[in-house]
Amino acid sequence: MLSNDVFVLVSAIALFLWLGRLLLFSKSRRLPPGPPRLPIIGNLHQAPQVYPWRVYQEWTKKYGPVYSLQYGMNTIIMLGTYQAAHDLLNKRSHIYSSRPRAVMGGECLSRGLRTLLMPYGQQWRNHQRLQASYLNVRISQSYRCLQDLESKQLVYEFLSPGVDFVDRYHRYSSSLIFALAYGRRLPTGDEPEIKAIDEVMKNFLYAARVGTWLVDAVPVLNYLPKFLAPWRRLGDRLHKLESTLSINNMTQGLNSASWNWSKHVKGMKEGREMSTKELAYDVGIIYEAGSDTTSMALEIFTLAMLVYPDVMKKAQAEIDSQVGDRYPAFEDKDFLPYMDAMIKEVLRWRPVSAGGIPHAVIQDDEYLGYHIPAGATVIGNHWSIHLDEDVYKDPYDFNPDRWIEDPSLPLAPFGFGRRICTGQHLARNSLFINMVRILWAFDITHAYESVMEIDEKGRRVEVWRRCEVDPLAFTQGLNSKPMPFKVEFKVRSPERAQIVREQWESADKRIDVLLESIRADMGGK
Repeated sequence: MLSNDVFVLVSAIALFLWLGRLLLFSKSRRLPPGPPRLPIIGNLHQAPQVYPWRVYQEWTKKYGPVYSLQYGMNTIIMLGTYQAAHDLLNKRSHIYSSRPRAVMGGECLSRGLRTLLMPYGQQWRNHQRLQASYLNVRISQSYRCLQDLESKQLVYEFLSPGVDFVDRYHRYSSSLIFALAYGRRLPTGDEPEIKAIDEVMKNFLYAARVGTWLVDAVPVLNYLPKFLAPWRRLGDRLHKLESTLSINNMTQGLNSASWNWSKHVKGMKEGREMSTKELAYDVGIIYEAGSDTTSMALEIFTLAMLVYPDVMKKAQAEIDSQVGDRYPAFEDKDFLPYMDAMIKEVLRWRPVSAGGIPHAVIQDDEYLGYHIPAGATVIGNHWSIHLDEDVYKDPYDFNPDRWIEDPSLPLAPFGFGRRICTGQHLARNSLFINMVRILWAFDITHAYESVMEIDEKGRRVEVWRRCEVDPLAFTQGLNSKPMPFKVEFKVRSPERAQIVREQWESADKRIDVLLESIRADMGGK
C-alpha cells in the first residue's frame, strides 16, 4: 500500500496531467463521439470487464464506426468496422504503426523486448526484418514437410478413444514451432519446454490484461521505488522466468546439429548486432505465440463442426470428390475451394484476437471530420469488424459459402498494416492440412455422458445424455478460445483408419533430414 503522502502526490500529478490534456483537447477539433464521461476518470467506470469486445460492438452500433473513450489519461479511439480500420490502420499505416505504452506487460515484464509491444522505430524494424526473413510467404511454404509430419501424428492420435483434442492441438502447434525455432520436435506434449511456455504465456496475458494494473493508467507510478511498487517486483520475477527460458531454448537451438531459426537469425546482420537476450526474445516470442494461437483456431474449427454438421458434411463431400480414398496432402489445396472458404470462415466467425491489438497514432490525424490526437490508442475491434451485419449476411452463422459467393469480402484476423502478424502464412497452412485430414478421416460429433436420474418409480437409473455446447462461451484475455467442451471423433471407415496408421508409421521422422531440406529450399541460408 502507498503512504498517504505518496498517494496525494501521485494523485496531484495525475490530476495536473489530466487537466493539461483536457485543456489541449479543448482547443482542438472534436474527438469522435462516445459514452458520456466523468471528470478525471473519463469512462473508466464503464470499462467492460467481461467480453469487452462484445460491449464495444454494441457501442459501435450506438455511436458509429469510430468512437472515443477516455480511460483516465488515455484516449482510446475504437474502430468498429472494416472500412474504418482499413482506412486508418492499412492506408495510413505510416502513422498508425506504433504501440501504446504498456507499463506492466511491456516494461516491467518484457523489458521492451517483446516485438508485439515495441513502439514503431529502428528496434522494431530490426526485429521485423529478422522475423520476416523466416516467416514470409515464400519461405513459409518450405515448412510444409514438417507440418505434414506433425499433422500425421495429430490425426493418428485422434484414433484413440477419448483423446484430449485440445491437448493434442496444442502439442501439434508447440512441436512445429519448437522444431523450426530450436531444431527438436516435442513428440509427447508433456515436455518441460511446453509446460514452461504455457506458464510464460499465462504470465504475459495476466500482466498485459487491460484494467488490471493502476500503473498502466498512471505510468508515473512506475518511478516509485520497488518497495512501494509490488508490480515491479512481480515483473522482475516473471521477466527472469521468461528470459531464462528464451535464452536456454536458443542455446539449445544453436548447439543443435540441425538447421533452425536460432542459427538463421544469429547469422544475420541485425542478429549479430543484438544482445543474446534480445535475439533470444526475437525467436522466443514466435514460439510463444505460435504454440497458442493456431491451436485455438483449431478448437474453433472443431466447435463449428459440432454446431454446424451440415457444413462438415458439405466439406467432406468436396474432399471425397477431389481426394477420394487417398490421404490428403498440401497439393490438394488448389482443388478444394470449399475448404479454403472454411478456413476463412473459422478465422472470421470467432477471431482468436477478438478485441484486436492496440495501435498508437504518432501524429495528429483527422477522419470523418473527427480529430484523432497524437498519442491516442487506436483499436480495430476484430469481433465487431467480422460480425458486421452490413458486410456479412447473417454474420453469427458459420457459412463458408459466403466466401465463394463473394470472394471480395474483407478478412483481417491477423491484424492491420505494418503490424500484421508475420506468422499468418504458416498458420494458414497448419489450418488447412489439419482440417482437411481430420474431416477426411473423422466425423466430429457430440459426446455423451452418463448421469444418474430418478425414474418415475423413484429408482436411481443411469441415463446417457448428449453433452451440449455453447458457441458463445469463450475465455477472456488478449486471445480468446472456446470454453472446454466435449466432442467425439468417429472414424469414417476402417479403411481410412488403417491409412492414417500407415501414414504415421511410415513417415520419415528424422528431424535433421527435414530441417536440412528446409534449409536447402531457403537457398542454403
